[in-house]
Amino acid sequence: MADMHHLIQLDGVDAAKAYAALTTQDGITGWWTSRATVPGADVGDLLRMSFPDAPVTWDMRIQKAEPPALVEWDCVGGPPGWPSTRVVWTLEPADGGVVVRLDHAGFPAVDDMFRIVTVGWAQMLLSLKAYLESGVRKPFFSF
Repeated sequence: MADMHHLIQLDGVDAAKAYAALTTQDGITGWWTSRATVPGADVGDLLRMSFPDAPVTWDMRIQKAEPPALVEWDCVGGPPGWPSTRVVWTLEPADGGVVVRLDHAGFPAVDDMFRIVTVGWAQMLLSLKAYLESGVRKPFFSF
């Protein structure tokens, strides 16, 4: 199995605001994709994200929710390589902001999909940072 791990510091942002950006319709559509269905932030809820030119949705079931410090998603639908992976977001207050740790675990191999996703998550974290620090909604993927 292959896992990826990222970390980013968000300045002037508290953990509750960052948690909302990861667990609400308004939050996810502010930085990730403008086409998302986020029914709630409770264990068992299913988040469904769409991306331009993609024939499938990325479906994440909330496995664990500990506001404002942690949310875990089990990927239950998406392109090859994604289903059965787990995305863990950990939020920790630090120096006038919050540190966001993103762990995406369980890829079958370090193949091209894994490498693309690694770069993609780095881009998404920069988009999350820009959204939360500026307050300007600008999803990375916009329809």
